[in-house]
Amino acid sequence: MREAISRFTLWTLVAFLIVTVGAVLVARALAADLALREASLRGRTFALNVAAPFVDRAVRARDREATAGLVTVVQARLRDGSLVHVKLWSVDGEVIWSDEQALIGRTYAMDDEVKALFGTQQVFADLSDLTKVENAAERASGQLLEVYVGAFDAENHPIVIESYWSTERLESDTRLVLMRLTALTVGSMLVLTLFLLPLAVSLARRVDHARAERNRMLRHALAASDLERRRIAEELHDGVIQNLAALGYALPLIARELPENSTRAREMLATAAPSLQGDIAALRGLVSDLYPADPSRSGLLSALDLLATRAAESGLTVDVDVSEDYASVSKEAIQLTYRVLREGLRNVVKHAAASRAILTAHVDGRDVVVTVRDDGVGPPAILDAAGHFGLRLLEDTLKDVGGSLTLARLPDRGAELVARFPQNFQSAFRS
Repeated sequence: MREAISRFTLWTLVAFLIVTVGAVLVARALAADLALREASLRGRTFALNVAAPFVDRAVRARDREATAGLVTVVQARLRDGSLVHVKLWSVDGEVIWSDEQALIGRTYAMDDEVKALFGTQQVFADLSDLTKVENAAERASGQLLEVYVGAFDAENHPIVIESYWSTERLESDTRLVLMRLTALTVGSMLVLTLFLLPLAVSLARRVDHARAERNRMLRHALAASDLERRRIAEELHDGVIQNLAALGYALPLIARELPENSTRAREMLATAAPSLQGDIAALRGLVSDLYPADPSRSGLLSALDLLATRAAESGLTVDVDVSEDYASVSKEAIQLTYRVLREGLRNVVKHAAASRAILTAHVDGRDVVVTVRDDGVGPPAILDAAGHFGLRLLEDTLKDVGGSLTLARLPDRGAELVARFPQNFQSAFRS
């Protein structure tokens, strides 16, 4: 349950982070939109009600006395800091008047958005573009709110009044919206988390209970399988193999008791004796397959040497490499290692047409990695279910203990079967 709660907490923190970043971005966008709307309103009011009525033919002619009224009202707003700069434009792109005296009378290219304002009372507002030539004086003031307003002068000639407003209000609105929106968002997430936490704890307990029950059933199944394999191995060893061994010892005695002229019977006994010894060896190998006598590293090596010897009869050279740290691996992991290597080697002998196979087993952190590699023809693109049923059963077993099984074609030639599973998987199942 602790692991589930940790994951829930981690993902909750990730969600908090994502939502907070989103709230900050939204707050900035909202604040910028609010500031532009307010600047548009203030710029429109200033242009239509304050600046435009002072513009006439004399102001266009740059008469000092005629422009005195316009200078007075503009300077008043420049001093209180709300208004930063002003420009009055004619239709041909000439600066009729500006608080920057050097710009008066100059002509500049205007953007299409600004040209469209002539003859209207519409407004266009944006953050100032300080890269324009006519905005060189504004660069020292940093980013400003730039408002263009279409208007008519005192003689009803169309003009455009460009005004620049401080971003102080923008920054203030940004902080205000950010605090409120972030508080609302984070608060909502916190309340939602508090509501979901009991549900998450309950679900985690149910999952842990189901996992413990599943693991208990799996332990019983593995234990029952192990017990049954051991019983069959014991019955074969103490019953059939012993009886056949006794029969093998009796055959020479029977041959000596036969009459001298029983040549045919002696030949039959001589033929039966090697066959009987072969069957006994095969049964002993089967017993070893069912249940290796010594579930330790040395016992594993002995059992693998026996598998290698039997594979050599098919013309396959087998190399075995079990790392020294396998001495600390649990008995169950060693038995499963043997099963993986046995099944892998069996598939190499049956399907790979290989000349060499390499069996390796080593510890990697908390897991063990078991590998069977060969230089054969490689696996088919789609495994035949009938021909590789043992691998399917092995894969299911490994998944049950928290492991995995992969079979892949090697780049040059051959195949590689890799199994990875916990080195102490039985203890990991205990609830």
